[in-house]
Amino acid sequence: MYGGELIHQTSDEFGSIEVVDTQQKIRSLHFGNKTQQSAMLLNHPFILIHKYAQAMMLPLCWTQPKKVLVLGLGSGSIVKYLYNYFQDIHIDAIELRPEVINVASEFFLLPECNQRFKIYNESAFEWLENANKNAHSESEKYDLIVVDMFLTSKTGKDITIDISSVVINIYSLLNENGAITFNQLGENIFSYSAFDSLLAVFLTHQLFCVDIDSSNTILLASKAGIPANIPDETFRQFEKNYSSPFKNYFERLYPVFG
Repeated sequence: MYGGELIHQTSDEFGSIEVVDTQQKIRSLHFGNKTQQSAMLLNHPFILIHKYAQAMMLPLCWTQPKKVLVLGLGSGSIVKYLYNYFQDIHIDAIELRPEVINVASEFFLLPECNQRFKIYNESAFEWLENANKNAHSESEKYDLIVVDMFLTSKTGKDITIDISSVVINIYSLLNENGAITFNQLGENIFSYSAFDSLLAVFLTHQLFCVDIDSSNTILLASKAGIPANIPDETFRQFEKNYSSPFKNYFERLYPVFG
């Protein structure tokens, strides 16, 4: 089913959690089906190997975030990437399932919580509501927010969690120069469950897409807009330093309403 060796299996009230090693090269996290929720190279665990995760980091090309919010931890691929490649970033990660946090820590080299990295084991909906009550200044807001929240149904189908009710809370936690990236299952961005809610808070020229494949589309929203061009030398330096093909995704970025 998984195409590799099942090295760990557990479950919680939301379903099954599996860790699979493939050819002693790739370790992947599964939620009861063959889909890799996230994965890492065993000999290079801090780079991003899934294209959707690479594309979600695209705002790093034109922003220099100091505070990042990650909604949905998975195996911690994005957290590890930011933590190891950007030493001055503070990361807050929100994860509902304590067993997912345990698996990420034990099998995927998730860093321990410290002054730069905190995990909140609670509902993102409740956390966002409380965070908005306490965020009184721009310094308490985020430069980059990453939304990657899924559950797997009893039939084995991956489901994007509908965040429509908290889009305004997410928007409020973003600073004036910040950007948000959303992972959408499927290639039709207009079917994203929170799309109408995003339209209500962002201007149409602030919404962009990157089509990854038939499984994922990345939606990007930015309060300050996105640069029309980035010098090739900037891309060369970023790709060399941060091990991700940023130029490829930037060239495929297009406005939702072009």
